[in-house]
Amino acid sequence: MFKRIMQKLIDQQTLTLQEAVDCMEKILNRTWTDAQIGAFLAALAAKGEKREEILGMLHVMRENMVRVYVSENVVDICGTGGDGIGSFNTSTAAALVASAAGAKVAKCGNRSSSSSCGSADLLEAAGVRIELTPDEVGRWLSECGFAFLFTPQFHPALRNLAPLRRELGIRTALNLLGPLGNPVRPRRQLLGVSHRELAPLYAEILLQSGTEHAMVVHGLDGMDEISLSAPTEVYEIRAGALTTSLIEPESLGLSYAAHDDIKGGDASYNRDMLAALFGGERGPVRDIVCLNAGAALVISGIAVDLKEGLHIAADTIDSGAAKSKLAELVNRSGRTPKGEKRDVYAR
Repeated sequence: MFKRIMQKLIDQQTLTLQEAVDCMEKILNRTWTDAQIGAFLAALAAKGEKREEILGMLHVMRENMVRVYVSENVVDICGTGGDGIGSFNTSTAAALVASAAGAKVAKCGNRSSSSSCGSADLLEAAGVRIELTPDEVGRWLSECGFAFLFTPQFHPALRNLAPLRRELGIRTALNLLGPLGNPVRPRRQLLGVSHRELAPLYAEILLQSGTEHAMVVHGLDGMDEISLSAPTEVYEIRAGALTTSLIEPESLGLSYAAHDDIKGGDASYNRDMLAALFGGERGPVRDIVCLNAGAALVISGIAVDLKEGLHIAADTIDSGAAKSKLAELVNRSGRTPKGEKRDVYAR
């Protein structure tokens, strides 16, 4: 089977839905060796993943994940990664701001595989507990409006693939599946994609999944979030309908920013950037975080439109609410931010 599948990919042929299911089963039950899994993921990425392939692999991943059932109406903010820009963890910071503004955020994420700092790396460095049980996820959402779902915790079959993914160091189908694999199965979502051709695919999948309100966004500069460096295409799913639009940062009163202006680093570096942001530092990092948090607030029903969402997000930082939210999460975790004193996020 492996040779036949590889030949199809080399010949630029799309796998059938069943072939994608079979391949994902081979990956998750470790029937294939690491070399075979790496070759398959690389070849599939080189060809370009198509609808049937994503749907087949997603079905198997969801069948094998640990489901989390919550009563809260939650939103997830995530991206596919793999844009190669090395930016600060915008979606993670935006998730914290949105939560501080009143949204219930179930943020699903992992450690870095294709960048220097993943969402789990940043939150852990900040002192937030990342390995929650399903019951704890429900309590955190109910009591403090934010919970992080660490991918290996809820997708145990993927846990042993982490070293392989780091060695590959490229965006693969597993990155593409991640934004669709939140165990809470949120019906509201801000989903960023780094490859333009994937945006309508994700929008179609979310529409078919009964999503209440979601935005699939792609910066025309390649960013997997709403960008400050170029216009951003938006596929919006709302009340069973799909519409498209374009976000121009300048029309919202935001200045253009180069990628270097929002560059991140390792976990400790990004932790310090987060502390500076919540401490009131202004500039492109604040702008892009507020922009994406604002979109999440629209999706959550807290803001009427993106302009209002942007203002609410900015006020949430300026009032100290975002800083207090992070302090609440750190205190609830009973941990100290790595390399810092306990009062680094104190109110």
